[in-house]
Amino acid sequence: MKRNNELLTAINKYFSSEDGTNIYYQGAGTAIKKFANIFLSGERFIDDAPDLFICKNNTAFITEHFEFDCYRVTRKGSQSRREQSRIDRLEKKITPTEAGAYFHDKIQGFSSYQDYVQNVCRNFNEHYLQISTYKKNLKNRGLISDSLAVKVLFFIEDTSPLGSMVVDYSNDSPFIRPICLGQCREFLSLLDNSPDVNYVLACSMSGSNKIVWFIDRSEISAYQKKSIEYSKMEFLNSEPQVLGFRILIPND
Repeated sequence: MKRNNELLTAINKYFSSEDGTNIYYQGAGTAIKKFANIFLSGERFIDDAPDLFICKNNTAFITEHFEFDCYRVTRKGSQSRREQSRIDRLEKKITPTEAGAYFHDKIQGFSSYQDYVQNVCRNFNEHYLQISTYKKNLKNRGLISDSLAVKVLFFIEDTSPLGSMVVDYSNDSPFIRPICLGQCREFLSLLDNSPDVNYVLACSMSGSNKIVWFIDRSEISAYQKKSIEYSKMEFLNSEPQVLGFRILIPND
C-alpha cells in the first residue's frame, strides 16, 4: 500500500545509515530507551490503520506515520506537493538523448511558519481521531489484548523541500535555525492536550542533516521549558530550484 511504502521509506531514510542516527529528547529518557529496544528487536506487523504495530513481551507500539510541510494548503492540497507532481510530469516528458537532455524549474508557492504549524496540527488532529479505530482493528486481527500495555506513537515527517528554517537574531551574529517539532511551542501545547498519544517521533531535514526528535508526552513540561518561540523569528520562504537531466545510453 502507498502509505506503508511511505512509512518504510521514512524509516530507511532516517534510520538505515551506517553512521547511525542521533535522536534528541528532553527529560530522563526512560521511554526512548524502551522504544529503541522494542523498535530494533520487536515483532513488526506492517499494515494500514495503523501503519505499523511493534510488539515485544508485554508492550506494544501502535505507530502511525504522516507527512506535512510548511507550504500553503488549499482545497487542491499542498502547494509543494502539487509543484513536485508538476515537475515529475515535466521530467517524464523530456526525451533523452546521447548528449543529455536537461531541464530546469523551481518549486513555486508560499510557505510560512503559520502554515507549518497549521499543517502539522491539522494532520495530527485528523489521525488523532482515528486512534480508537486503530485499536479496534488490531483487536479484530488478534494482535492486542487487555493484558498488553499498548502505547501510541505518531511518526511525523516534515517533507518541506529544503526543510523549514528561521533566522535567529537573538545573538550578536544571526544564524539559520531549523524548526523542530520537539522545540515548537504550538505543537507541544497541542500534544500536551492530546492524552491518547504517548510519544511522537519527529523527523526532518536541514540540508543533508537528519534531525530526529523523540517526544515523550509524560515529560512534556521538560520540552516546553526548552521550547523556542519560532513565531518571533524570520521565516525563510524560498522557491527551491530543480535541475535534472535524462541521457540515452546506446546499446553498444
